[in-house]
Amino acid sequence: MFRLLLWLLWAAFAASTAHAAASPEPSDHPLLSRIPGFEVHSKTGPRFDVVKIEDFNIAGQIGKNSQAFQAEGKVTFIDYNDDKETTSPAFIYRNYLSAAKSLGGVQLNSNFGPTSRDVQGGHHIFQIPSKSVAEPTYVLLRINGSRRYSLTFIEPSPMVQQVTVGKLAQEMADQGFATIRLNFATGSAEVPPDAAQTLQTIVQWLKQTPSLHLSIEGHTDNVGQAADNKRLSQARADAVRSALLAQGIAAGRLTAKGWGQEQPIADNRADAGRAQNRRVELVKSP
Repeated sequence: MFRLLLWLLWAAFAASTAHAAASPEPSDHPLLSRIPGFEVHSKTGPRFDVVKIEDFNIAGQIGKNSQAFQAEGKVTFIDYNDDKETTSPAFIYRNYLSAAKSLGGVQLNSNFGPTSRDVQGGHHIFQIPSKSVAEPTYVLLRINGSRRYSLTFIEPSPMVQQVTVGKLAQEMADQGFATIRLNFATGSAEVPPDAAQTLQTIVQWLKQTPSLHLSIEGHTDNVGQAADNKRLSQARADAVRSALLAQGIAAGRLTAKGWGQEQPIADNRADAGRAQNRRVELVKSP
């Protein structure tokens, strides 16, 4: 009986050791490491996502009107905890503030006090310049107490859209229109550089189907004034049309229409829904 008990204990130890070897602890993000003594409680990403933080979740405020923060890109979330020792929220905050500044970063939120009670509970938002691209990386620090905090990294990375001639043709055959999503900068109608491959695919599709005529129709979410959204969607539809014309498509085959926020396909109350509503549709014309 005693030997059996020893064997069971050894088997349990061996299994736990093997599991630990097969499942190493998630690593820190390359940009910023953890506070010594803390361990990774959970980690997700990196993956493309849109991150939005409402006013009440910001430590202090951003700007005079305490505006919300929103950014999108390659998002990595890491949650840390320390069950052995107790540090202070002020210590965690000042360490990451110093680290961000050493990377040339700035803190976007302000108007909060210096004590541990002041710095915990809301997100601190650091903007750090990227070495390889023009857009910055954002780091969101949320301190939940002396033993737990999280970091969210939002790195510039456009959503990769796999568009093929076959996919566009199939969508058109199934529903009479095909949807594309171009990563326009906020408030801008300038066609982004990363749209080149998508536009080239549309050009190829049009050249392979000489009888096809398209209405290029822009749509937005409901953020902002309806009239402004309509003007912006029209300008973006016009910009896409111009880009296709520049590649040799006859003007008579393409029209442009901006609908603004008038034709949502998803719930504007959620970030994911608003992202779906920001789109360009290629609608078959007579």
